[in-house]
Amino acid sequence: MSDLGTAEFDIIVIGAGPQGLVAAKTFLQLSPATSILILDSNKSIGGVWAKENLYPGLKTNNQLGTFEFTDFNLLDVCPGQVCRGEHIPGEVAHEYLFKYAQHFDLLRRVRFGHRVVTAEHLSGDDGGWKLTVVHAIGDGQISKGDDVSTVQQEVTATISTSKLVVATGITSTPMPISISGAASFSNPLLTFGDFRRDASRLLDDPNIKHVAVYGSAKPAYDAVYAFAARSIQVTWIIRESGHGPVYMSPSHIYLGPFRVWFEPLITIRPLSWFSPCIWGDSDGFGSVRRLLHETRIGQWIVGQFWKKLGADIVKQTGIRDKGPEVEKLVPKEEAFWYGTGISILNYDTDIHQFVQDGTVRIVRRDIDCLDGKSIIFEGSSDTKGEKVDVDAVVCSTGWRWDTGIDFLPKTKHADLGIPSADHTPAQKEHWSNLDAQADAEILERFPMLAHGPGLHDDERVIPKPEDPLVATSADEKLKAEPEKQRREELTPWRLFRGIAPPANPKRDLVFLGMMASLQMVLRSELAALWAYAYLNHELGPLLPL
Repeated sequence: MSDLGTAEFDIIVIGAGPQGLVAAKTFLQLSPATSILILDSNKSIGGVWAKENLYPGLKTNNQLGTFEFTDFNLLDVCPGQVCRGEHIPGEVAHEYLFKYAQHFDLLRRVRFGHRVVTAEHLSGDDGGWKLTVVHAIGDGQISKGDDVSTVQQEVTATISTSKLVVATGITSTPMPISISGAASFSNPLLTFGDFRRDASRLLDDPNIKHVAVYGSAKPAYDAVYAFAARSIQVTWIIRESGHGPVYMSPSHIYLGPFRVWFEPLITIRPLSWFSPCIWGDSDGFGSVRRLLHETRIGQWIVGQFWKKLGADIVKQTGIRDKGPEVEKLVPKEEAFWYGTGISILNYDTDIHQFVQDGTVRIVRRDIDCLDGKSIIFEGSSDTKGEKVDVDAVVCSTGWRWDTGIDFLPKTKHADLGIPSADHTPAQKEHWSNLDAQADAEILERFPMLAHGPGLHDDERVIPKPEDPLVATSADEKLKAEPEKQRREELTPWRLFRGIAPPANPKRDLVFLGMMASLQMVLRSELAALWAYAYLNHELGPLLPL
């Protein structure tokens, strides 16, 4: 059973991934007497790199040297398992994080299999939070022939904390599958979150000979490669109406005559000047940034830089030269618009070879519906559309960007800066005015942003906790349309420095790891230090909103 009872803690950290671990470690180093509890819904340490999330072939985008904390050398604790110039296998990443937690005495503070359902702000002078936590217990098994199922019972605990650190990240909960006919699809239908846990079973199943992978970002690449490497036929579906493929770069690229390591490029200060960053002037080169982003000649230089970078990535991966099928993986827009969506080709062999030899077929079409064992693509008004029979479907269509926690009271959502559709009219007006002011300033400083690509976000809806992961029928999918129509009402994340709520005078809550970064580990350490100072009122007043 859960041993939490009605316990109280100084700090509760939600999430035992890299960001949650370094936050807990940092707080304990600076205040050793602090009582800290770490809650995680997984069964093991690591978040994305938890043992149960490791699928065959998973590696970090990082090569050795950029996936380790500054005070904990990976080669010292995982000797001989990875060499310079190699991407880090998922098993090594998990082992490294486990040993990090072990070394800094964090393991005894972690409760695995604990899912935070609600977080209610306490109204007293000292603030604080009351959490409702669900924990699955019971390891008993019932055997029916060859079928062995685990019997579990959920128990609920209520715990309190003076300060709350939410470090659940942005790849914790997959977006629900909302394809018409999904509930009646007779073969395995998985989100990428399911795939992470079930990959080995699927890959070893002799009955699975043809799968469909739906999506075009890095997780979709991983799923395609995993199946194709096992000689399983793959139909790779990329929506024609969607954002299209992302840029996938080699680990090293040539910029002119120079061969450079792609990943650390963002830490080179002169290259950072080409990105539209509202805090960029703090590096002391504001005049250079203004020249590049506020003048016609500067904007031309910035545009040429990003055009050249994208063209070099495409050229050096060869996707325009490997035939018309591989050419379907060329991104729609210039690299400038992809940001951290640019990823790394970190596979043992050339993934494009599977497309060339026919193991992988790329289909740039929208799905109309699922029917039995078939995928039916959208067709013209006088055709039914193409039909493909598959043994399984993996949907890599993005992640919920909220925390999955119901923060109470809902009237405080605007103060917390979390995605919400529950703002009052006065709050909507207040933030609408601030948004307009911010947009005006940003577009004045970075006019290029006013002429973005014609991308559309048709997934901007946060499912309610009670919503099914899969639409149960075509009729129920239609009923869900009003929920999709609310997407424009949902607010974005609005956090000071990407960490602190905009209006939280008690300073008893921070969100860590709620943004993507190629330098995740470095960012995590810096964010943990900033969060400690903020929570302990060691920073000056934030700008009033």
